[in-house]
Amino acid sequence: MVVEIVKKANLPGMLGRVTRDAQNIARLARGLAKDPRVPKRNKLIFAGVAAYVVMPVDLIPDWLPGIGRLDDMIMVCVALDSMLNHTSKQVLDTYWEGDQQTLDTIRSIVGTAVEFVPPQLMRTLYPTEAH
Repeated sequence: MVVEIVKKANLPGMLGRVTRDAQNIARLARGLAKDPRVPKRNKLIFAGVAAYVVMPVDLIPDWLPGIGRLDDMIMVCVALDSMLNHTSKQVLDTYWEGDQQTLDTIRSIVGTAVEFVPPQLMRTLYPTEAH
């Protein structure tokens, strides 16, 4: 039965795609971090969020059931948004070696997720953009 479920879900194919996409995302992140065309503000947001996520102190304690990781997830979405949706498509295309549809999907998901970020925070991060 398990074998049939794995075959129906095409699990080996899915795992292969996830592995390739993870490698492409890592390559993209490294390239964007080093590229002088990426605004420093975006790099600072990304680095700040990375530091926040690894810190033991959170705005919402992780041990609270259901919401404990919410602040971390919101911050990760803000960091990804800063690099993927506030950096030019030309720069992204320089480092993205994967399927364009995958990158577009990731950008769309992150863009939708940050719609739930308080507008005051987004205005603070991007004062010259409309929110």
